Amino acid sequence: MTEDVRKTAADGSAPEQPSRVKPAGAAPDMPEHDVPSLEAGLPETFLPASAFSGQEADKHDASLTPEEDVADLPVPRADRHADFVLLGGGMASAAAAATLRSEGAEGSILLISAEMVPPYHHPALSKRVLLGEKPSGQVFIHPETFYEEQRIDLALGTRVVTVNSRAKIITTAAGGTISYGQLMIATGGTPKPLRVPGAHLPGVFTLRDMNDASSIRAAMGPARHAVVLGGSFLGMEIAMALLEAGLQVTIIEQGPVLLRHLEAERLSTYFRAYAESRGARVLLNETVREVHGTAGLPEGEPGRVEAVETSSGARLPCDLMVVSIGVSPATSFLEGSDIKLSNGYVMVDSLLRTSAPGVFAAGDVTTFYDPVFARQRHIEHWDNALKQGRIAARNMLGRRMPYDEVSYFFCEVGDIGFNVLGAPEDADHWVERGSLDGGDYALFYLKGDVPRALFSVGRPVDETRVAEGLIRYRVALGDTLSRLREPDFVLDQIPPQTALLLQGGGAMGAFECGVVKALEEEGIFPDIVAGVSIGALNGAIIAAHPHHATEALESFWADLTVNTPPMMTDDVRRWIAAGRVLTMGVPNFFSPRWFTPPLTPDLWPMHWTSFYDTAPMRRLLNSYVDFRALKNSPVRLLVNAVDVTTARQVVFDSYVDDLTADHIIASGSLPPGFSWTEIDGQFYWDGGIISNSPLDMVLERCGPDGKRVFIVDLFSGQRELPDSMAEVLARRDEIVYSERVHNDLYHREKVDTYRRLIGFMTSRLEEDERARVKRLPVYIQLMGQSAAGSITRFVREGRPGEHATKDYDFSDVAICANQKEGYAAVKKALAQK
Repeated sequence: MTEDVRKTAADGSAPEQPSRVKPAGAAPDMPEHDVPSLEAGLPETFLPASAFSGQEADKHDASLTPEEDVADLPVPRADRHADFVLLGGGMASAAAAATLRSEGAEGSILLISAEMVPPYHHPALSKRVLLGEKPSGQVFIHPETFYEEQRIDLALGTRVVTVNSRAKIITTAAGGTISYGQLMIATGGTPKPLRVPGAHLPGVFTLRDMNDASSIRAAMGPARHAVVLGGSFLGMEIAMALLEAGLQVTIIEQGPVLLRHLEAERLSTYFRAYAESRGARVLLNETVREVHGTAGLPEGEPGRVEAVETSSGARLPCDLMVVSIGVSPATSFLEGSDIKLSNGYVMVDSLLRTSAPGVFAAGDVTTFYDPVFARQRHIEHWDNALKQGRIAARNMLGRRMPYDEVSYFFCEVGDIGFNVLGAPEDADHWVERGSLDGGDYALFYLKGDVPRALFSVGRPVDETRVAEGLIRYRVALGDTLSRLREPDFVLDQIPPQTALLLQGGGAMGAFECGVVKALEEEGIFPDIVAGVSIGALNGAIIAAHPHHATEALESFWADLTVNTPPMMTDDVRRWIAAGRVLTMGVPNFFSPRWFTPPLTPDLWPMHWTSFYDTAPMRRLLNSYVDFRALKNSPVRLLVNAVDVTTARQVVFDSYVDDLTADHIIASGSLPPGFSWTEIDGQFYWDGGIISNSPLDMVLERCGPDGKRVFIVDLFSGQRELPDSMAEVLARRDEIVYSERVHNDLYHREKVDTYRRLIGFMTSRLEEDERARVKRLPVYIQLMGQSAAGSITRFVREGRPGEHATKDYDFSDVAICANQKEGYAAVKKALAQK
């Protein structure tokens, strides 16, 4: 697509009126008449539903009943198509576009924005831009050349008015139609208007975009008295900027405190005193009854606001008023669509999927299920939009990653910059560290002994980074809670999460049963269990029986054991059992297909996709695992499988998915022994085909912070040279399926080098600017050292000269030996540690 087409309307045609796209380095504070309206050249009326098909209005969706076949309806034709369409010009869409390309998306990407400039950092509007700083390249999220280099098309100055999710077509206000493969909605919000007499007067503003900031900046010049309605985060930032510009500022807040979302009276009182010390007048429990002024004089002079009347009857002089009383989700264009809304917000699940297939949503516009806090939430933070945009993009590519992040909120009230993490509203008590007056302060919000949020000013970035992990993983502080008040107490001394990683290995999985028995005797219980293949089966039982899995595992393995004649040697008994398993299967695990009468042609051997049927294991698993209860288990279960048709690794997560026995069996469907397992129309093989090492799965899903990791390695890394074909094949499998936990020194050195470089660069900044940079969420997350973790490995060595049948040797001799070896391996490793 050419540059001319990329920067016109989303329908591919030129706007009805010329519109100018500012380059990334251009200044926003131009006279307002020189900035094209966001609706320039766009019709004001919404298109009727007939725009899709030429039929009578509203019949394309409204008359459709569940019994009708959608395929029988006429298929609308679109003016153009994009594989990925991102609605909204903010952080979420910019992050999603970049992630799609970095994660390997090859299709076309179209980013649609109502604004006339590429996506930029909105937090700068209430600070630097209001104070007259021209937007440099740093204000824009990506450089001007980024979109062309990454083959991301921009449709600026374009407003979407309808979404037909059944036909996968959107319509713009200019009348164009765009079909999409997948859609992400990230349209953000619009400021709530003040609905009192005089609210329309010139000089009354809201602040949401660059046009707003430019208009307010222009009005600040001749103004002396300013009123800011709303004592929220944004309202306080605006008030401080106006004060710094030399205006006399009154802050009106309808509630009893400023910054009520901090949920801490101590902080609200402090910031009120701070604002007043800077010269602000603060009115609490007040609102605006009427705005007074002139709408325009006969001589043609522009009207202006002159005074504000409060609910108590006070009359305040006012030349400039900024209304900051919240935002409403920009979702009016979704009304009547199949995309479900709740109070105007787009409802999404933990994968950020909406109710419509192929449609995701991210950022301020969403209400989502937050697994960290186990409830529905709505967050209007820059950091949340960034993270949700990335997660939505990955899930558009089939990654199925849950949004379980802890959002950061960064705010600057004057020269006080602070971070807020988590959900302050969840707390029932608070713990302070350091001095707020001294600019070295943290307030921990706790529910019981579990941190739920953090307010931080001037504290070490490592502390904030570790606190994020404590909040995200719901770590109970226990006895260390009493030391939390000590400013020098290092948080990474708090016990970390425990993760148990279980490999696949067939009958050798009995070794893992012995491992769990020994760990439970030592008082070690996993918070996370990740399994592959037979490890997935063991893991499901562990998650279903938290803190007392040994008995269930031993019973499970007894049900899989093949009894052999006791009067023979162990080697002979193993040979007999292996031969029996190959020919007759394992009664409670799998049965051979050659014992099934081929009553129909599809059962004839030439149509087999495996040698054995795993239906018996499905029945056995259901007798040991209450799958409906797994989401509420204190043990998080992760298992992986491979999509047969796409070759992609897929992770099934008990905190995200409604797991069934099929999900567990899918992880162990190793061909050609076992056939693929079908789940919701997708077909899966054993996850060990791609990776028999679940460590990456844990780090990706649960983070690297402060993990105490126990890895069970069923395939020994060291063996003598094989001397037969059977041993060659067995050794090949050992190498393919062995655990790979590399201490990548090069990677660590590279990360440390970057950190030293960033540290050197920030040290060259002025003290105030250096402090500001260190408060940025991205700086904390990149530079903050998380709590240290540890890895302990329990390796199955096997016996000398062990035969190649070990992975399908379900004999009573082998199962008992594996269990004993797993138990002994734990005792030995922990004693050495």
